[in-house]
Amino acid sequence: MWFQDVIDAVVVILMFVLRIGLPIALTLAFGYWLEKKLAATESQAVEENQPLEGRWTRSGKIIQIHCWDLKRCDSAQRAQCAAYKYPELPCWLALQAEGNKVREECFTCALYKPLTKAA
Repeated sequence: MWFQDVIDAVVVILMFVLRIGLPIALTLAFGYWLEKKLAATESQAVEENQPLEGRWTRSGKIIQIHCWDLKRCDSAQRAQCAAYKYPELPCWLALQAEGNKVREECFTCALYKPLTKAA
């Protein structure tokens, strides 16, 4: 009689693990795989010098690369740059905030294109 109770308890525990533990383990495994895949994508984009503006990172934040980082401007160029004065704005919008027109080179810039596609 007690032997049957032990078998029943083992079966209940195994069913609990199958019902609860397996989905949790699969979710954690999928999350781990997705994190590795996103890390590879982020590092590849940084190596290729592509802007990541508007992309979500693993931490849940949006990466923002400024145009002076992309163009590798020195401090003298940054001091006269509208985008450097307004870092919270996209560079092309900072030009407009100072009363300047958007330059022709902005239309082909990698930072300008994602913003126009989303609009």
